[in-house]
Amino acid sequence: MDNIDRTMYLEKISDFIGNGNAKVITGIRRCGKSTLMRCISETMCKKEDINEIFIDMELWDNRELKDPEKLYRRIKASLSKDKKNVLFLDEIQDVTEWESVVRSLINEKLCEIYITGSNSKLLSSEYTTYLCGRLNILDMFPLTFRECREFNDAYGDLATDEELLQRFIKVGGFPVVWRGHYNESSSYSTVRDILSTIRAKDVIEKYNIRNPDLLDRIFRFICGNLGKYTSLNNIYNVLRSEGRNVSQDSVYAYAGYLESAYLVQKAHAYDIRGKRVLSARYKYFLTDIGIKHATLGYKADDISGHMENILYLDLRSRGYTVYVGDDKGKEIDLVGERYGEKVYVQSVFRLSSEEVIKREFENLKGIKDNYPKYVVTMEDDLFHGNVDGIISCGLADFLKREEL
Repeated sequence: MDNIDRTMYLEKISDFIGNGNAKVITGIRRCGKSTLMRCISETMCKKEDINEIFIDMELWDNRELKDPEKLYRRIKASLSKDKKNVLFLDEIQDVTEWESVVRSLINEKLCEIYITGSNSKLLSSEYTTYLCGRLNILDMFPLTFRECREFNDAYGDLATDEELLQRFIKVGGFPVVWRGHYNESSSYSTVRDILSTIRAKDVIEKYNIRNPDLLDRIFRFICGNLGKYTSLNNIYNVLRSEGRNVSQDSVYAYAGYLESAYLVQKAHAYDIRGKRVLSARYKYFLTDIGIKHATLGYKADDISGHMENILYLDLRSRGYTVYVGDDKGKEIDLVGERYGEKVYVQSVFRLSSEEVIKREFENLKGIKDNYPKYVVTMEDDLFHGNVDGIISCGLADFLKREEL
């Protein structure tokens, strides 16, 4: 168990404790959801005497609880009359009609409820309409660079932010990798084990995949295309040109399953002037950059895509909805939107010439609002600072910032 609290998630969920709603924590497997629930439990125990009911649906002994009637009876039998009851349901996505069970518990005011799930369609069922207004949802991600610095202080021995950044770029942010301070080979082996579980349980088994080879081919294509616009039609055409007997519907469905399992995330293009989402244009990003290296091997020449993926995840972990910006044909790498405010980020490996400087800064200068604008570089360029309101900074500096 991690001994380091994921503070930013505890802070996000603290406002909802005791409000009568079910708190739902979603995210990719092994990103720390179960540990977060334990931290919540420990935090609550410090304040009051509670009866903790923790049901891990991944355990073999709990397999019969996928039946909602049996799950409900187990919970009722575990309640205490003398203490505050707090229910933790871990990996609930395979429980039939779990929403009905939770709705009844809420209506009966029997316990405080926390739920985790590793499928983004956890809340897309028709049954969740019964819970409208009774859920607080928290999206959880692997470690940010800021959190990796905390893990390194506790478990690692890297001395500088540059060393930490290089490790972060190469192995990603799964907590188990940083807790164990594995070398690159062991890190990739660990991530491959996580991917194998997700592939088997959250995709192939859940969606009854008949062509796992096609699934893997689509996934590898996405892994190799980070930072670039992706067209599923193009993937389909490539597969057909290879002589594969596939349908367009299968390609779209399989890509959707990868999203559902939180392996990949889709960022749509956003028309900055028109203030509208361009749903037909999008980029895919991975939920952890270590996933790419564990799948395809680390390729230093792909650093631009790695940077953009890392920046995308950093914005998402801060609570932003993230788009790829389009300002009259000029691309803004990332546009984050949160609570009605925005942040714009250009990612470039190095400001290597006047031409590159002009291109990256001019794209941002054309946006006539007062929201924060960043040009983020990999190398420690001399051209850092504030230029016409646009902040130029290194990747580590951006990722370390508590606020943007």
